[in-house]
Amino acid sequence: MEKKISQNAPLLAWGLAAAAFVLAAFCLASLTWDGSYYLFRSIQEGVPMIPNHRWMNALLLGPVVWARPLAETPAQLAVLHGLLCALLPLGSLAICLAMLRGAFAPLRFWAACGILLAPLPGQMVFVAEATPALQWSWVCLAFVWRGCPGRWSPAALLAGAVMWGLHPLAAPLFGLVAVTAGALGFAAPGKRVRYGVWAVLFALAAGGKLAETLFFATPYEQASLHGSAWVQEAFTAFLMTPVLAMALALAAPFARPRAARLLWGAAFGLGVIYSLVPGGWGGALCYRKFGLVLAAPLALCAGAEAWRFWRSGVPFPADGGRSLLRPALLFAVVLSGMALSWRATWGSLGTHLAAQPGRVETQADLPRADLSRGLDHWSSTALSLMLQGWSPQKVHVWNAAFQQGAGGFCVCPGDPIVWNDGVFRLAWLARLQLPGAASAAGTPVTTPR
Repeated sequence: MEKKISQNAPLLAWGLAAAAFVLAAFCLASLTWDGSYYLFRSIQEGVPMIPNHRWMNALLLGPVVWARPLAETPAQLAVLHGLLCALLPLGSLAICLAMLRGAFAPLRFWAACGILLAPLPGQMVFVAEATPALQWSWVCLAFVWRGCPGRWSPAALLAGAVMWGLHPLAAPLFGLVAVTAGALGFAAPGKRVRYGVWAVLFALAAGGKLAETLFFATPYEQASLHGSAWVQEAFTAFLMTPVLAMALALAAPFARPRAARLLWGAAFGLGVIYSLVPGGWGGALCYRKFGLVLAAPLALCAGAEAWRFWRSGVPFPADGGRSLLRPALLFAVVLSGMALSWRATWGSLGTHLAAQPGRVETQADLPRADLSRGLDHWSSTALSLMLQGWSPQKVHVWNAAFQQGAGGFCVCPGDPIVWNDGVFRLAWLARLQLPGAASAAGTPVTTPR
């Protein structure tokens, strides 16, 4: 039995992750934070929303727009969008597990931790493009550890294209892969030319993506490049409980067996608390750009093992395969808990909307627990409209002063769209006058992502 579990560990690990993503999709995780606005605007305008040149959103939102006539409610399209978003991490995990076979199978553990655990504190932000960019970088790393075999070159090129179309974080990730390839080239004299070619290709990709970001950055990305923005978000991100939980889990492989079990147990306990307690994952949005901080040590450890293998032919540490199940199970438990918590949160928002006698609900009408779990964000306005079907009659107002523009009420602050009686019957919203909104007249507003 134990041998059978070890043999099927990759499939079981992938299945655990897939089950968690499917549950999250049906809990409408794609509507967390910016996701509700991405979907709302794509449906309203009939074309995929592509923010900040991140063209992968066209592939993720295109099928949603195409399926609009078939959907009975916007929630059904949100489920479809969530499933499409889940294909990115699940695809990268599947390719890594398939690529790292035979003598390289022990490296699967590092890839699984990098794809599932390193970005987990921010995974509930389904549309945060930085997270799948990080996850697909492990395909490139696995390709390099394997010695850049020709038959896996299409997978590496696919991963590079996906990363390029997702987020500027791809630039340092390409750089990390290039350095890894260059270092391993010195360890494997017989593969020095092959490693050298791929190191140059990844270095060019890093430089190209960096140049694209610097020369074509939108106002939002320019603001995000300021050091103060990074410091502020980092302060919130690394005080989060899940960062400690993931750190404990990632320290376990270096501990003795008994200590490792204790570390994994503590990680599971903290992960459950993080996912279910109100406010536990409320800072997930701040973490989305910092998964590289936890991923880099994992990549270095795996790279060191690959170096030793190519340098002296010493086999990788023995691994029966069962080690894959711990990170996969931890991921499944935490993501499922967050998804169920989010389900309760947007359900509460819907209840409060229905109870409002008028057409407007504000932040003051919501419980503090709901605000701390993702509703204290400008996209809560789009979320409130999506939850009411194709003809919403009420709206949740995040900030009246910022959302009342010269042309009428704005779903996204500073970003009014054409109101009509098309898909969403929202002509009434353009005429909505909010108390306290006059203070925003003439005040410039930076459009969020």
